[in-house]
Amino acid sequence: MNLLKSCRALAQWSAMAAAVVSLSTVAGCATSPWDALFGDSPAAPAPVLEGPAPVAAGYYRANPGDTMGSIAVAFGREPSQVARWNRLPDDYPVNVGQVLRVAPPPGEASRGANTGATAASAATGRAATPAVAQRARFVWPASGAVAPREDAGQSKGVRIGAAPGETIVAADGGRVVYAGSEIKAYGLLVIIKHDNRFVSAYGNNARLLVKEGDVVRQGQPIAQMDPADARSNLIFELRDSGKAVDPQNYLPKRSG
Repeated sequence: MNLLKSCRALAQWSAMAAAVVSLSTVAGCATSPWDALFGDSPAAPAPVLEGPAPVAAGYYRANPGDTMGSIAVAFGREPSQVARWNRLPDDYPVNVGQVLRVAPPPGEASRGANTGATAASAATGRAATPAVAQRARFVWPASGAVAPREDAGQSKGVRIGAAPGETIVAADGGRVVYAGSEIKAYGLLVIIKHDNRFVSAYGNNARLLVKEGDVVRQGQPIAQMDPADARSNLIFELRDSGKAVDPQNYLPKRSG
């Protein structure tokens, strides 16, 4: 596939072509090469996924083989929580196509956040921030340190160091919507759509362990780094409601 030579040429191409453009080829555009897949620009169409229409954020449509337990694990929940939020027994046999709530109802989420904020305030004597009151939703996909950014303004993603041959894991549960190497700047790339709000991308892999359409759980292996490369690093990017965000703001704080 031909690469675009400038931002002007980029605007003239179709959204599909834009989805596989190398980042280095469009230097000067403050976007990522996979923007067209999940971009918020009017020129970038929403991703077209096979199957039923997507469900609302915080919900999940059951697929063949799903159980209450497997769905709960995929979204980092307890089966009893998912059952309670849907007013179902814990051992309820879910049906294919059934839409289940996998996030706490607004009232319950607010109570949990308020309880955490109150406890933090009592301990410190100061009002707790949302980051303190709530547990991080995502987990680190790789074990190494975050490298300093060299492309400020181009991307809010990070490069995370990884040991040779290290297994890369999904930061949260969701569905794999892309697994391939067409976007040259990212090498072997995996993109996971977690819900209607969050999408994460994992680039620079040596081997992919998932394929498009796979449903993955938080912490599940999705790729491997090069076993012969002592300086392996994972390209990790996150989108929140279509906007590029710094993944570190959504990950657990590391000590040291």
